[in-house]
Amino acid sequence: MSEEEKPKAKRSKRKAAEKSQESRVRSQDSEDKNPAPDGDRDGIPNSEIKHELDTDEPLTDHNSPITTHNSLLTNMEVHHHPNLHHEKKPWKEYILEGLMIFLAVTMGFFAETMRENISESSQAKELAKSLYKEVYADSINMQYRLRLRDQKEQQADYFRKYVKDSSLVNLSDKFYASFFWTFAVSSVIQFTPNDGILTQLHNSGSLRYFKSIALQNSISSMNVVILNLRNRNAEEDAFMLSFCRPFMQKYYDFGWEDELMAHGKISGIAGILKSPNFHAARPLRIRNLKDFDRDDAEALATHHMLMIRVTKLVHYSPYVKANHELLNELRKEYNFSND
Repeated sequence: MSEEEKPKAKRSKRKAAEKSQESRVRSQDSEDKNPAPDGDRDGIPNSEIKHELDTDEPLTDHNSPITTHNSLLTNMEVHHHPNLHHEKKPWKEYILEGLMIFLAVTMGFFAETMRENISESSQAKELAKSLYKEVYADSINMQYRLRLRDQKEQQADYFRKYVKDSSLVNLSDKFYASFFWTFAVSSVIQFTPNDGILTQLHNSGSLRYFKSIALQNSISSMNVVILNLRNRNAEEDAFMLSFCRPFMQKYYDFGWEDELMAHGKISGIAGILKSPNFHAARPLRIRNLKDFDRDDAEALATHHMLMIRVTKLVHYSPYVKANHELLNELRKEYNFSND
């Protein structure tokens, strides 16, 4: 190279360097104004973008960074939004699925019904057992009360016959025992049913647990006779309070009964049952004897005796029958025994 060409080459290199510098400045400004996409922000790894930019293949519409970026986004959208279209099933499969659902619901219903039946059957047996014990105990109690009522009826019959024409001054040894039975003995001869289980069955609706119609009818009959019996007991109490107590208050010698009770050590009924012909240590008398009317005393005793008989025939006998029928139905249904 000649000396003249060297300054020209240097000037050409300088101009090329200046142009290269200006090109780099303009490129930097363009990048500042339009920054490249952030691979991490757009969900595309930087390594993939770098790989696309570093390839030796020429950039075309198919492998340019923008086209590659859009392709990745399209693949992601397909991944997150799968095709939900299902092929239509044959009609036989729909029928089979429906049949299986129906069978499952039906079996569940039958299983629940069976469980309820087992539970109700168990509860019914427990209630029946308690009811049997209650009714059987009442049957024994009723027999005891009936024996006491028979004794009172006999004593009332003796009293009314005695006051009709016997001596009221020299009293018979049996007189005060009959006086006591006729006008003092009241509540102890009354039968009061223990119907706690019956009331529970009625109020709680548990009567439906018993499937036997005959057993249900027996329980209903028992409830009716118990109601009638309670009303009759109330009538007897009213009669005793209104007529028998005032009669005793005026004519009865309470000192005799005090000795009968051993001055409070035993009850009057226990004393008379132990000593039916109890004799007091002192002479006995009728108080206010001058006001004592034989006819009135006889009528009162007779009225009371007839009330006792009617109660036994009209109210106690039906209870005994209903009690017996209910016990038989319980034995028949659940094989209970008196042991």
